[in-house]
Amino acid sequence: MGAETSVVIALFFVGFMFVAIAVYSSIDYSKALVKNAQYDQDTMKKDEMQTDITIINVTNQTTSLNITLRNMGKTTLNASLLEIFVNGVYYSSYTQSSGNTWPPMNYSNITVPVAASSGSRIKVVTGNGISAYTLSP
Repeated sequence: MGAETSVVIALFFVGFMFVAIAVYSSIDYSKALVKNAQYDQDTMKKDEMQTDITIINVTNQTTSLNITLRNMGKTTLNASLLEIFVNGVYYSSYTQSSGNTWPPMNYSNITVPVAASSGSRIKVVTGNGISAYTLSP
């Protein structure tokens, strides 16, 4: 084997090492991304499993609908992320009594400016997708 052949083999070996390092780095980075995504998914699933709300009372007034809710779960909820639906229509403007944080086993009163008829479908959805449903009196 001549010197030229040894140089070529050495260059191929060095090139192979650079490619191997690049591939390993890419795979390691991808695995880290997947691991972080799985952690985030597990955290979201845990929050969903520990979230439960119940509609305690609905009072139908002439120009508004008063809804009393209770956080029955173990998760402190962000009350400003609640979504209110009446007969399938989303109402973004409502007032609430609990402020932004809604601790477990506490109540929240929500007033929605809508004139709902008797038997209207009311659905309240939390920020992580858990909902409660009832009919208005």
